[in-house]
Amino acid sequence: MNPFVYNSPVRGHDFINREASIQKILRETVLGKSQGNIWITGERQIGKTSLLRRIESLNGAFQETVVPYGTDKLLKVVFVFTNVQGCTGADDFFNNLAQNLADQMKFPAKKSKIAYDNFIAALKETYEKYDHYTVFLIDEFDAFVQTIAFQQPQVATSFLAKLSSLMQEVDEIDEGVKTFSCVFTANHDMKELLNENFIDSRGSGLIVEALTLKWFTISQVKELAKRYLHGNEIQFTDRELEICFGATQGYPYFTQKLLSMMYETKKIISDPAKFEEVVKEDFSEMFKETMEDWGGENMPQRTIRRLKDLVTEMEIGKHITKIFFALLEGYLKTKMMVI
Repeated sequence: MNPFVYNSPVRGHDFINREASIQKILRETVLGKSQGNIWITGERQIGKTSLLRRIESLNGAFQETVVPYGTDKLLKVVFVFTNVQGCTGADDFFNNLAQNLADQMKFPAKKSKIAYDNFIAALKETYEKYDHYTVFLIDEFDAFVQTIAFQQPQVATSFLAKLSSLMQEVDEIDEGVKTFSCVFTANHDMKELLNENFIDSRGSGLIVEALTLKWFTISQVKELAKRYLHGNEIQFTDRELEICFGATQGYPYFTQKLLSMMYETKKIISDPAKFEEVVKEDFSEMFKETMEDWGGENMPQRTIRRLKDLVTEMEIGKHITKIFFALLEGYLKTKMMVI
């Protein structure tokens, strides 16, 4: 069975190379003297969802860990994953968080007509009745903000201001203290999100620590292959893994995808020269098709730049065509950038 995972969140033993990021998130949200918030930026399919799911799997590991700043109350921790990409407004957002928190804590969610009240009710029950501090793991947050900004930028500005205030203190809870943190994932960083969607930044600055997920190094690519192929009759040579890194520059999704393609190719081609030729040809075609699927106006400018730079660094020579360069340049033009 092909051991390489690339189309779904990586879990369990397969999850590697992000230990430092996890520790930074935990220090900021639950292990420090004060409870902060994290904004995680990274290119599409770089592993943001996998990272959140990994943290979610730590539920139950932090017992009586958090003392909210300004109190002496010792709390347990609950991590709540929620994907907000499909939310169409603030009501959807708050109901989504409330329902997922209730599901994680296993109590019935309040179903009033006012979504914000449902959210506060879930927070209060978690904090006051069960003595838990909540960490919301909010996936695809920028996609949601873009959705409401498309309707009216001022709506997005007001929403971000309200959420920023909430993350510092929830007035509706008697103690009047911070009762939850947020870990956001986004393709954009905060500045890009505001600028590209004409959102007024005044009064809407979320109080967050920034974390940018990095691409894999060559040593991490080799470690990943070693881990996944442990005990497998198919193994890659250093030369083959260097080809993989040269083609992908460590972009996690493309690394996993290329390793998967190499695995399948190695089953049927034993000649090294032929293997290399076929792998480069197949990967270049897959890369072009992926870019066609991903491209368009919603791609952050930074991501477009990085992918264009990636193409120039790829060691697949003739397999990257002028047509593909034209494709990327077309995306740049849609973003009103200078090429």
